[in-house]
Amino acid sequence: MPVGKIQDYLQTQGLSLPKDRVHMSYLAVRAVMDAGHASIDRSVLWYVADGVVLSDYVVQKAENEVLLKQIFMALDSVFSRVEKAQNATVYILMPSENNERCLLRLVQQGKPIEPKLLVDEELNRLYLPVRTAQTGWLNLVDDVELWLQQGELEGIHHKRSSSQISLPVCTDSGAVLGVVHVEYAEKDILDDENQAEWVALSLALAQPLSELLNIELSENNHE
Repeated sequence: MPVGKIQDYLQTQGLSLPKDRVHMSYLAVRAVMDAGHASIDRSVLWYVADGVVLSDYVVQKAENEVLLKQIFMALDSVFSRVEKAQNATVYILMPSENNERCLLRLVQQGKPIEPKLLVDEELNRLYLPVRTAQTGWLNLVDDVELWLQQGELEGIHHKRSSSQISLPVCTDSGAVLGVVHVEYAEKDILDDENQAEWVALSLALAQPLSELLNIELSENNHE
């Protein structure tokens, strides 16, 4: 991936992270994805949870299984490097059905959270990933309790974490393909190093998510 694309993402999201650090993390994630030798239980990839059956939304075929493995390995590699994250989830933004779009959980690490979220104004107030999917903006909450007190977040489910970050996964033109959502038990934990890792993951996931959705990226993201 050209460093210019990283710089574009950082500028668009208003981040002042060192682009070289993000680039190094991106290359590490891509190396794991391209290796592609992990043995992952198919029941983990094609999960059934809380009434959601992944194969009802994503066609269960070999090509898609390869993509799911790439996404799983990418998330696992970053989650294992980043300290103190209590959960991390990759959501894909599914096309509209009956005028309803939803975020569907593809893979996760750590404590399970919601496998499916409708993308609408009501849930915008309740779930950070929905807010990110609707706006295309990264959302970072260093102190969940403070945000709850100020009315910036709503919902008792937020009590499970003290810090959160939701990052958009986008095409080169900025269309949202999905969201990376991470929660921490501690507040004020999302330093530059943590953010750089999750930004790198979000950039690396553009290619497999676009293939799952059959959406063309405007440029090649493999570089």
